[in-house]
This record gives sequence, C-alpha cells and structure tokens, in this order.
Amino acid sequence: MKHKEIEFKYWAEDFSKEDFLNSIHLLSEDGRDIPDAIYVVSCDDYYVKNCEGHSDFIRFRKGGSLYELTIKVKEDKNVVRKEVNINVSGNDDSSVVEFIKLAGYKKEFQVYKEAWIWHFEDCDVSYYTLSDGRSVIELEAVNPASVEAGVAAISWWEGALRLGSLKKEQRSLYEIFTEEMADKLDF
Repeated sequence: MKHKEIEFKYWAEDFSKEDFLNSIHLLSEDGRDIPDAIYVVSCDDYYVKNCEGHSDFIRFRKGGSLYELTIKVKEDKNVVRKEVNINVSGNDDSSVVEFIKLAGYKKEFQVYKEAWIWHFEDCDVSYYTLSDGRSVIELEAVNPASVEAGVAAISWWEGALRLGSLKKEQRSLYEIFTEEMADKLDF
C-alpha cells in the first residue's frame, strides 16, 4: 500500500484543543501509551497547473526544518488517495519554487496552520488550527494492510476520541480553499 493515504478530517468547531487533549489523555487511563505531541507551524504553498479540463496541484510544505513537495490523486471521495511526498529539505526555497514553475505550475495561495501531532502505531492523530481560526482534527491510517484495515483503524480512533458528533470533511484543504476563493469572487 505504498503511497496510499487513508484520512478523515473533522471540523472541530466547538471542540477546543483542550477538549481534544482531554480525549487523548483519557486513552492513557485505558492503558494506551500516549506519545508526546509534536508541535509544528507550517506554511503550505499550493501551485496549480490547468490541464485537459482539470487542475493539478503541488503542495510545497515548509514547517520546522522540513521542506516537502506533495502530489495527490483522489481514489474514493478524498478519503482514500494516492499520495507521494518528496523531501526537498536540502534545497533552498527559491530553487524549489523555480523547479515547480518550470514544471508549469503557478502559485495559487498559501495556507498557514499550527498543528499538534501524535504518531500512534496505527494512526497519526492531529489537531490543527488554520490562520483564520478554524480548527480541524485529522486521523490518518499508518501502514494499513488494506484500505479496509485503514478505515477500520480510523473508525476505532474516531470512537475512542469521541469525534462521532463532529462534522466530517471529505474535501482536501486545497479543495476547501479553492471553493472558498471562488465563492468570494462570485460576490
């Protein structure tokens, strides 16, 4: 299942970071080891290329000491995707940007977020806040044997963290921000 991403997003709205931390720590009462959270502030630049009636995008993520290029292709309502991440940390910002531009992509927008990430054995769990104040919880299966196993792992985490009442989001951040920008242009 190399390059397969299985992920669910939830709008946190009234579920604060503190509420989420309480849910994470309640798991320790059930005997689960809780890894330390990794704190990251990142800037994701989205570059777009129009081809054959649809848009392709590349995400250039800059967070901490990591520079990463990502390309994704949806397979199942954006919950299952083929995703390839390339670590370009050894390159300077301008070289990466020039490479993307030479490949025919144009910068469309940036997304800033502050994230807390826990790497569990079967799931990466994150809580992040976008620069506009909205918060998202993300569950991503880690090395599942199959799509079904990945979805089952995420479903377990959804229940364990008490996320069932939150609104699920199937769109990627790219789709969310692209749609919101288009809505603003319609006014």
